[in-house]
Amino acid sequence: MGVSSGTRMPPLQEWKDSAAPSMIRANEAQLAQHTAERASSNWTLQAVPFDDECGYVAKRAMAFIHGHFRESVRMEDLCRVTGVKVRTVQRCFRQQFGMTVTSYLKAQRLDAACRDLLAAHPSRDSVTTIALQNGCTHLGRFSSDFRERFGQLPSEALRGQPATLEEAAFRVIRTEWSVRAA
Repeated sequence: MGVSSGTRMPPLQEWKDSAAPSMIRANEAQLAQHTAERASSNWTLQAVPFDDECGYVAKRAMAFIHGHFRESVRMEDLCRVTGVKVRTVQRCFRQQFGMTVTSYLKAQRLDAACRDLLAAHPSRDSVTTIALQNGCTHLGRFSSDFRERFGQLPSEALRGQPATLEEAAFRVIRTEWSVRAA
């Protein structure tokens, strides 16, 4: 700063001569003492079986979805019901059922809409009403998701046109899914 370049100490020497190394040594000593105290105490973690806890969380989330899929289901609701944080709900659900919470919720809504459309009468019921009753608020996305899942448009299902083999295969898979989830 005000020192000429000929008398200036190298930066490493300045650091060695400063108070920093003594502060670091003092903090290292405190850390080592704290670590030794923790290691010598009888402090142990409570081990919770990972699979049991994840299974419980995933099944509670699934039960909530089954009861509320027609409503707005938020991750905060699932966290409240299961008593864990968002990432834990997501991880446990994916680990237990092999799909995300969102994709499972969408599948439940589409399945219910399909059942309602097949049972509805075309002259008094509409695709829009049935989609909205089942929690599907974006009608364009509902139509494309429905077609992707069942191989036909929602309007075709409402008119009672025969479903494709894809739907029959899906019903078999869904039955297996219900057995596995129970």
